[in-house]
Amino acid sequence: MLPWQKEWNKFSQEAIEKMKTFSDMTHEEREWMSYVYDVNGTYELGEPSYGTESRIEVNPSSKSRQDKMKNGYSENQRKWTIHGHPLKDGKIYTGRQYFSSTDICREFVKSRDNNEFIVQYLVYPHRQKDTTTGKEVFHNRVRILIFPNREAIMKAMQISNPGVNAATITVESGQNRQVAKPDGGVGLENDSGVNWFVFQEALGKMGYMGIVDIEGPNGGKQFKSEGYVRTGNVLGFATLSFIAWNLYQFNKKSKLKIINKSAEELQNLELLSKFG
Repeated sequence: MLPWQKEWNKFSQEAIEKMKTFSDMTHEEREWMSYVYDVNGTYELGEPSYGTESRIEVNPSSKSRQDKMKNGYSENQRKWTIHGHPLKDGKIYTGRQYFSSTDICREFVKSRDNNEFIVQYLVYPHRQKDTTTGKEVFHNRVRILIFPNREAIMKAMQISNPGVNAATITVESGQNRQVAKPDGGVGLENDSGVNWFVFQEALGKMGYMGIVDIEGPNGGKQFKSEGYVRTGNVLGFATLSFIAWNLYQFNKKSKLKIINKSAEELQNLELLSKFG
C-alpha cells in the first residue's frame, strides 16, 4: 500500500460522508475547510468554515474551541487540514484541482527545515460520466498530498524543478502571481522559479500523492453534486495544456523521466474507483 493510501484509509466512513456534505454545494462557489482530528487512530473531521470562491480565513483558536464544544475533539488530537476548492464562475478550472502555491509552499518550507511529516487534503469537483446511467455528473474527488521528510521533498524538487535551488525557497518567494504572457494570455510565476504542479506530480510518482473519487450512491443517498451539471461548466483545457507542456519540457530535460503523462492522464493519475 502506498503512503498516501495509508493516510486515506485512516478516515472513518462518517468523515468521508462529511467531505461529501461540505462539498455538496460546490456550485455556490465557496471554499470550505475543516481540521482533521486523530481519534484513537481514526481520522474525523471538525466543523466546516466557509469562505469565498478563492479565499478562506479562520481563527485557529476559535475554530479549535468550536470543534471541542461540538465534537469533543482536543487540540492534541488535531492533525491536519482539509479544504475544498469549489467551482469558479460556474466552471471547473484544472489548476484548481491541484494544491496552489499558497496551499503548499509553507508546508514545503516547514517539512524541509524541520524534517517534518505533513499531510494535506484537497476536495474538488470533477466532471465525468456516471458509470450506471452514462449521464454527465459532478463527482467530488480528494487529492492526498504527503510531505514525508526533508530528503524526499528535496529529491522531488530536484527531479521536477532541476534548475531550482530548493534550499533557498521561502514562503514569500514561492508564492505564485499572475503575469501577462507575450501572446496576451496569463501565466503563473514565482520568484523561486518553482512549478508547483510538476512538483506535486513528482511526489505522486514517489507514492506521496493520490486521488480518490468519493461520490456515488451510498446507502441509497445521492448527493447534489452528483446530478448538478451546468452548461459550459468546464474550462481549463489551456491550463491542462500548460501543465502538460511543462511536464513534457521537464521530461525532455531530465534523463530520469519519472513523469510521462498526457493531459488526460494528468487529470486521472492514481484514481481509485468509487469509494466503497
